[in-house]
Amino acid sequence: MSKGRITRKEQEYRISALLRFIFNFRFTTREQLYEFVQKRLGLSYPRWLIDYSTRQGLITAYHEPNLRLKVYYLTHRGQVFLYRYEPFSNHYYFNHRHTGFNTFEHQKAVIESYYILYEQFAIKEWIPEWVIRKKLRLKVKIPDAVIVLNSGIKIALEVETFYKRRDEWKVVVYKYKHEMPRYDVVLIIAYNSSNYENIRDRLFYIMPEFSKKAFMLTDLSLLKQGQCFYQDKVRHIREALGLISQQFSDQQNKS
Repeated sequence: MSKGRITRKEQEYRISALLRFIFNFRFTTREQLYEFVQKRLGLSYPRWLIDYSTRQGLITAYHEPNLRLKVYYLTHRGQVFLYRYEPFSNHYYFNHRHTGFNTFEHQKAVIESYYILYEQFAIKEWIPEWVIRKKLRLKVKIPDAVIVLNSGIKIALEVETFYKRRDEWKVVVYKYKHEMPRYDVVLIIAYNSSNYENIRDRLFYIMPEFSKKAFMLTDLSLLKQGQCFYQDKVRHIREALGLISQQFSDQQNKS
């Protein structure tokens, strides 16, 4: 934390940002909270903010026996505090049954993607999966998050930590075919290069004319370099966003 006294407004901003981070992902480890405070809030000493929020009863910890670690989640008091910034916080809940290994590994990949995306994109809003699920009917395709850029472009985020068969990708493509009026592009982030190649060699051969414009593919390593596979070749993300922006503008003009 920076030296000197901070104002009440600054303190409230930092606390609300920390609570919103937990709100987005339902629960986080202490290490993930440290990383958030350092990367997103720019504070060198995150421990004070986390411990203060715990002492104030805004967050609390659950000991996950299988993973042998503590995960932090919002208390009712934390939800009330956050409500003025995030009205949907009254729908927040924590269920320890959702902290199993597969869920935790996927959540870890989504959080890692979150940091890189904030470096690459000018993000106006990040809408988490569980909020989308509350707002939409159950039969639609629910992405891991919806990212709204400052330009107005809406991106459905899919983070892939496990392999999918071609038949499974067919389902994804057909569902997004019906959902695309809701989004401008689907960004798929593979957790590693092997899964990236697996997805590329399957996804873009299913309804190819639709898929090449609807899906942007990358992995964590490529994403850090600002690169993605879009419309039949590897491009810089800024170039891909330019093409998507043009499509977005064309649709706006037609409407």
